[in-house]
Amino acid sequence: MSAAVPVEGVDVPSTGRAWGRAVVLLAVTAVALWFIRANAVPYAVPDVMHAGRYVASRRAGLLLHIASGTIALLVGPVQLWLGLGRTRLGLHRRLGLLYVASVALGSASAFYLASTTRLGWVFGAGLTGLGVAWLVTTGLALAAIRRRQILQHAEWMIRSYVVTFAFVTFRLVWAAFHAAEVGTLPEQLAAASWSCWAVPLLFTEAILQGRKILAAPLLRPGQ
Repeated sequence: MSAAVPVEGVDVPSTGRAWGRAVVLLAVTAVALWFIRANAVPYAVPDVMHAGRYVASRRAGLLLHIASGTIALLVGPVQLWLGLGRTRLGLHRRLGLLYVASVALGSASAFYLASTTRLGWVFGAGLTGLGVAWLVTTGLALAAIRRRQILQHAEWMIRSYVVTFAFVTFRLVWAAFHAAEVGTLPEQLAAASWSCWAVPLLFTEAILQGRKILAAPLLRPGQ
């Protein structure tokens, strides 16, 4: 593996920070793999219960959504590791193209599934919002790197993967609502379709911007 490449205005992470990032990304990858095995595979190779949840006419859109989402889920942590560590940039660029293509296909299939859902317009709107957020965050990450805005690219890629991880977050949020017996099933799914991406994005933004605020020098009155 090549050494980290320094870029003007971008700090090369310390060993301690690299280890911390590795732990976080490995944990995220482990959760993603659990989700794929437990929740995505049963729809791709459906049993009786899962096969009955989607009519045949929607199966192609569902499989495209699962396949593209799975690729983005697994490629994302590798991209963040390589990009934030400024290493193996050739591989980083190639995987980036795969990630962007997966997001584009995943968003398109999300719009299709939202427009044909039988779970109500609130759920459909939440799924549509997720698709829009996915395209916007990933598109701005791409626009930033094409203009060599490294820090902006890194931040927008973090936001993009937070939206990608909504595949997992949706299942966890819905499971929490279901276990707590909050509302009806359609209400639980509708709430989860919004909170799975909007709430994590809010917390991510607070962390990204809060670090900048706290890193800035504290000015005394009159300065």
